[in-house]
Amino acid sequence: MERIQESFEVKLAVDWSDMKGWIIRRIGEMFHDCPYYFFTERDIHSLLCDIANEELRLSGVTEAKTSDGYLVNLVHHEYPTPFRCDMSEYGFAKKDQPPYERGHYDLVILNPAFVRGNNLEVVCAKDFEVFEAGMQHVGASPLIWVCEVMFFPRVKAIPGNAILQIGQDAMKVAETLKHKVGSDTLFCELGAVLVFTNHAAEKAADLKTDVSLIEERLGIEATLFSA
Repeated sequence: MERIQESFEVKLAVDWSDMKGWIIRRIGEMFHDCPYYFFTERDIHSLLCDIANEELRLSGVTEAKTSDGYLVNLVHHEYPTPFRCDMSEYGFAKKDQPPYERGHYDLVILNPAFVRGNNLEVVCAKDFEVFEAGMQHVGASPLIWVCEVMFFPRVKAIPGNAILQIGQDAMKVAETLKHKVGSDTLFCELGAVLVFTNHAAEKAADLKTDVSLIEERLGIEATLFSA
């Protein structure tokens, strides 16, 4: 799907939900049309990143500069969660203290307002203590969108624990969308779990049902894309 920016259009406010919808629609149509274009989950991550960056550009949003003057891109892989968590045995639970570590998101879009209002060390979120301290004074949701991606390629049988893998990612997204920082600011505005398979429809039928049940149970966006 080709998206063209009208040269005369200047957006004063970005409709982030609409942008997210375009990103998901485009990656879904690409996968449906060319399901064997992708060999690995990382291949999907790469295209998703490209599409997200293009949609930002089409909306007139590009990079942003941190409060200490560093220019950063808004789309990132493997951005850390704002909390420690226990992800053992395909579960998910937020934890306050070590030895639990932080999780990571497959893809995020940073909020440009958050970037402009904080220094690079807070924005990149690598040092948990520095990041937590910065979150006490944050004035805007740090993330616009978090996305988790799962891929079950045809060259392997769909694993028996597929629903557990998807459910764990879905719980991480659900907890993220409830998490608040600062006085009462949501850490992230939007979230989604995108599941892909190029197995034949009859073999993917149970997967489709499972994804729909997860979406209903957790109240988050969870979508299956198939060949």
